[in-house]
Amino acid sequence: MKNKLTQLLCMILTVATLAACKKTIGLEPLPANKITEFKVAVSDGNIFGAIDETDKTITLYLPYYYELDVIEPVIKLSAGAKLSETLAPVEVLDTKKTYTVIAADQTTSTYKLIIKLNQISPLVLTELSTFTATSTMAIGTYDIRVMGNFNVSDLKKVKAYLVDKTDKEYELAPSLSLGTPGVSVTLIGGVKTYAYGYLQVPQTLDTGTYKVRVKVQALTAEMKYPVKVVYGRPGINYGPVTVKQGETFKIVTGGVVFNDFKEFYIVVNGQKTLLPIVSYTRTEAVIRVPDTVPPGVYTPTAAFGTWPLSTLNWAVTVTAK
Repeated sequence: MKNKLTQLLCMILTVATLAACKKTIGLEPLPANKITEFKVAVSDGNIFGAIDETDKTITLYLPYYYELDVIEPVIKLSAGAKLSETLAPVEVLDTKKTYTVIAADQTTSTYKLIIKLNQISPLVLTELSTFTATSTMAIGTYDIRVMGNFNVSDLKKVKAYLVDKTDKEYELAPSLSLGTPGVSVTLIGGVKTYAYGYLQVPQTLDTGTYKVRVKVQALTAEMKYPVKVVYGRPGINYGPVTVKQGETFKIVTGGVVFNDFKEFYIVVNGQKTLLPIVSYTRTEAVIRVPDTVPPGVYTPTAAFGTWPLSTLNWAVTVTAK
């Protein structure tokens, strides 16, 4: 009888204990400062970004063939939330873009945008030099071109550089001097090859040896063999000129720069007559007409270093004082 009473008491205590411990536990409220959808419109639909709530990142994969420079995101947020900034286009090469979401209760959450361009890689370039022969480029020349598997037709997406020993880049910028710059496509050995041409070596560049680096959107490649930058034979793309006796005039170059400018002369009555070079820089020179030069129309000649004489195809017209 005692055992049965003990068992009964134990059961009563157990039930009472369970009853005392029973509580209603509420779920934690869901965060109200989230980005719930991130998408970008393209020509054939939408591309959705992958949102990672653990890392607070949005990863957007963009196929190269859309050739986008910027994206214009459409973003959905938690109910009642807002962005801390005005939604604006984002450059596809931007690596620092973030979005901060502010909930109705003023809590915040910041997401980092990661844009991955699905380009065909690696970027392969056609060498300008070889192991035994180093290609040369004249300072200021504007007929340089680089070739490779760029897979883009938009020249704004391709950048070419000369790189010095300190890894400083000097862009080979497109020039309009020889025509409209652009990217052309040809089949070389059965391989589709892109050429980016009409590029100019900067007129301010020093002579020396440089690497060639090309960037196509997110891809970067360098040629194995360097090139050598030298002074070339200058050209004077300026004229005609009309000037009074005893006065000065300027000549300029938009291409290969002036270097070792020795003489500038005309022929007067069968005699070589120097027009003194008052001063010159890489891109312009100041020339003086002596008082003794008779009025008339003359074809000038320029002498630079050891280069052949340059007989110019424009006239210097001298008038009386």
